[in-house]
Amino acid sequence: MKFLSFRNLVIILILFNIVLASRWILDGNIFFHTDIARDFLLLEDIADNKNPALIGPRSGAIPGLFHGPLWLYLNLPAFFLGGGDPVVVGWFWVLLYILSIGITYYVGKRLFGEKEGQLAALLLSSVTVLNVRSLFNPYGALILFPLFFYFLVSYTRNQKIINLILTFFILGLIIQFQMAFGVPILILTTLYLIYFLFKKGKLFHLLSSLILIIPLSTFLVFELRNGFIQFNSIKNYLLGAQSHGKLNITFFQLAAMRIKEMTTDGLGIVTQNNAYLTALLLVVLIAGVYTAFKKKDKLLPIFLIGIFFYLGFWGSTILFNGPVWNYYYLPFIPLLILIFIALGIRFNKIFFYLLFILIYAVNLQVALKDINSYESNPLKQDVSTWQFNKSVAEKVFNGPENEFGYFIFTPDLYGYSPRFALNFYQKRNKDTRVYPYQKKAITYLIIAPPPAYGKDPNSIWFQKNTNSKLWRSNDIRITKEPESKITFENGFVIEKYRLSDAEIKVEPNPFLIKDIFFR
Repeated sequence: MKFLSFRNLVIILILFNIVLASRWILDGNIFFHTDIARDFLLLEDIADNKNPALIGPRSGAIPGLFHGPLWLYLNLPAFFLGGGDPVVVGWFWVLLYILSIGITYYVGKRLFGEKEGQLAALLLSSVTVLNVRSLFNPYGALILFPLFFYFLVSYTRNQKIINLILTFFILGLIIQFQMAFGVPILILTTLYLIYFLFKKGKLFHLLSSLILIIPLSTFLVFELRNGFIQFNSIKNYLLGAQSHGKLNITFFQLAAMRIKEMTTDGLGIVTQNNAYLTALLLVVLIAGVYTAFKKKDKLLPIFLIGIFFYLGFWGSTILFNGPVWNYYYLPFIPLLILIFIALGIRFNKIFFYLLFILIYAVNLQVALKDINSYESNPLKQDVSTWQFNKSVAEKVFNGPENEFGYFIFTPDLYGYSPRFALNFYQKRNKDTRVYPYQKKAITYLIIAPPPAYGKDPNSIWFQKNTNSKLWRSNDIRITKEPESKITFENGFVIEKYRLSDAEIKVEPNPFLIKDIFFR
């Protein structure tokens, strides 16, 4: 019976979740939508062109703002090791998932206790199962945020300067991964430390924040080389010169929206947005804090610091008149889990364990349902998977010609997903000469289907005439019918054209998006 100890049960369940998280990668597949494919094209640019990057993907919050390149460099060794194969990078994502579980366990154990660490690791492993098939830069912040919290709490306990240096250094790395999360946390950290250090008479310890120069150096160099383009973007946004992405609502409407998002979306990220479980989770957090106050729990300062950052983050979003996407606050997941478990156990163990089991079960159910759907009807025909884009490239390269040009059409006009797959096959077919976005005697048009809403004649997408037929005639300037056509079940089409010299001379639209400078 010793084998069935609590610790071993937790390990078995975590291992099971790791297998679930690896399901897509075991099948040689990952999600490969535009943002993921963009990251792979950026990795390819660094690897092939020896082009060091000073910025990463664009930020969705403020136009003209970019995340740091740390996510790219973190994935670069796996990219090299696999020769650019996304599946090899996918296995690296599994390792990052395991690392996040281990860090959360370590922090939970050190701050709250062994059992709390084990439960936190278990719940995190179930909450993030479905993230692994499509990791992107905010996940790096999720991995590091528990460590940031641990070193900050450690500093408040012993005032050892090394802990504060590590706090700021890790926070700089978090900003590299997700600016919309890291920058508000930096502001909140600074405000908290000014208050704390003023009471302790150690304001000079704030000089440890100079360590931020190291993790944020890429931003500084980029700004100096490019005329402070990101600084000016922020200034224009705050001063109202840039209105893109802003919501047309009053301040009070925005405040009400943020309060709702904080209590539903923010906590719902742990409960798979189950309204009942989210409400119960909120009850446990409030009741737990009340109990900690009443009993003068020695861990109360830790709870208050965690709550300060959570409430402070959402309070800071009042200053941002735009949508708060879930990947802005995704890094809060480990901390929310740790605080929930530590407070819940101290509030009422029976109620806590029942709620814990329910939250775990809902997360597991969602994961199993998704994976069962994949296994019963594999998403190989989904235009946003690696296997499908790889099969498109394979069809193109299976032709008898040893030279061809190609053009890609996707509804977002970027074409990143099939573009990387074609690059991937081009490197494995070195005897074939390929000319992206150029007309040749044999020219392929790789055409993604319109989005579901775009099939409706009343849709904006349809009205803007951004459909493939007009793209072929107006942008590629081919008016003849294809020599052959391959149509996939999902509506994706590969058209093959045999062009005359006169047809080749008719230049395509020179302003087609061909590269990743839009990021």
